[in-house]
Amino acid sequence: MNSFTRGLRNRNPLVLVLAASLLAPALLGVQGWFTSGAWSAVPMERWVRTSTDDYMVVSWMVGRLKQDPPETPLVVLLGGSSGREAVVSGPSLARDIEARGGPRVTARNLSSRMQRYAQSWAIVDNLPDTPTTVLIGVNLGRFTTSPASNYNQVIGRELLLKSDSLRRWVHDYSGEHAHSYTILPGIFSALTSYVQQRENDLLDKGRLRPRPYRPHPFDTRKALSEEEKHKFVDKWLTTYYPRFRKVHEFDAHMLEGLVAEAKGRGLDVVLVDLPWNREIVGDAFDEPMGVYQALTEDIAAKYEVPYLDFNRDVEIPSEYFLDLSHLLPPGRAIWQAGLAERLARLYADGVLRTGS
Repeated sequence: MNSFTRGLRNRNPLVLVLAASLLAPALLGVQGWFTSGAWSAVPMERWVRTSTDDYMVVSWMVGRLKQDPPETPLVVLLGGSSGREAVVSGPSLARDIEARGGPRVTARNLSSRMQRYAQSWAIVDNLPDTPTTVLIGVNLGRFTTSPASNYNQVIGRELLLKSDSLRRWVHDYSGEHAHSYTILPGIFSALTSYVQQRENDLLDKGRLRPRPYRPHPFDTRKALSEEEKHKFVDKWLTTYYPRFRKVHEFDAHMLEGLVAEAKGRGLDVVLVDLPWNREIVGDAFDEPMGVYQALTEDIAAKYEVPYLDFNRDVEIPSEYFLDLSHLLPPGRAIWQAGLAERLARLYADGVLRTGS
């Protein structure tokens, strides 16, 4: 032990160079294990830090797709928690598409809480080279995220995904992250929280067990009353609307970059308005919704991609919403059916491809 301690204290430059030469390959190996998706060989349940850990789950699912691409066309939904709660599951959506005359597909819901467009970009950049349709969810919340919170994804926070094209876009747009060639900060942050959570489990329960993941954590909550939902409308207008005004143009630029990246990779893109509680919101959000929808329409037209907004065509009562934008199981089934019907139609019309 004394020799080991003396070695750590040695300031000889040759010793430091040797230590660095040994450390660098080890760090690159750790990063490569995650960026290649190889880490997904360990079952997802072993990685989940909490039962609602959708960041780790989405990272794992993308890694698994990368390691084991599906044999059928792939459909992925990207969005925040509203997107996460919008469909029953990926496999359920795939069955609905086929039942409505569409092809047999593999579908995955890769939405996660507060997913910024930068995180969606990193997902797109890591999808396998297989016929793929990317459903990019849009709503008011996705146009209220700051540049700084988007830029964090460059170093692997919150998703353990590396995207060189995202880093280049961020650098060209802001001048930041010129030399951020690694996502090790995000990896080590995730591993640190993982170890801490496991340590807490061991201290509290005396044993370690895989954690079950709950894809719809809001289902355990009691839906807000109509009065509380109306208060949420007022809160959004006073608290989030100013944020929207400040950053929505930036988020639109990032959305456009995301669409361009997906198209550049040869992926099919569909922009989709995520669910919102029309019964409660009424016309209160008409102005900000009109702004982001016009921006989205312009992007869709420029890149010749479909933009689906069928929320006014499906009847989902307020009691099927937890609040203003998160669906409960009955509403989820209705909205998913509406999405599947429109996707099946796009496949039938040849807008979405099933092969190269």
